[in-house]
Amino acid sequence: MSVDEKSSIRSILERLSVEGVKTADVAKAIPGISEKPFRNALKAAGYEFSNQTPKGWHFVGEGENPLDKSIFDYVKRSSSPKKQSSPKVHRHVTSSNKEFTEDNVKFTPNSTDVHEQFTQAEVKVIKEMLKSWQEVAPTLQANEQTLYERIKQLPQGNKTRKTIVIDRAIGERLDEFCKAERVNKSDVLHLALKDFLEKF
Repeated sequence: MSVDEKSSIRSILERLSVEGVKTADVAKAIPGISEKPFRNALKAAGYEFSNQTPKGWHFVGEGENPLDKSIFDYVKRSSSPKKQSSPKVHRHVTSSNKEFTEDNVKFTPNSTDVHEQFTQAEVKVIKEMLKSWQEVAPTLQANEQTLYERIKQLPQGNKTRKTIVIDRAIGERLDEFCKAERVNKSDVLHLALKDFLEKF
């Protein structure tokens, strides 16, 4: 169960109703929002969290329950004005007796500022970088969203205890990952070993 493309409140509440799933987990699965604005948006939509039975987020607002609206309809935008920055890069040039042109940057004897732009080669490199990032980003996001789903699907019975010895650096990285993602080490090892054994 994951949040839909629209990031509707209905799909968010369904995800939050899963035992052990926290607002940080759901916010992390939605591109463009972090936990605090996510929680504030839920409150702005008329929801409150209750620790009493039934535990969870409940609609307490006035009017119709906005289940089919996007969470982004309730995200508050920053009211502070952003500083405008010039797209031009200024470089001080000392006077000289020569005029020098390199690509599309022109240095003249009487000029104190030079407006530097990207060359065609630089634009091509930037476009290639963006394209490769756009190809990788959905895969990374999908992997992040499915980690919790895969853990939820792990069998709960018929487990056995195994003692393993691993490199200290790998062990520390595993500890940090599990702490940051709030998952059990045994579940992560289970998935990693399962993927490894299926591959080989």
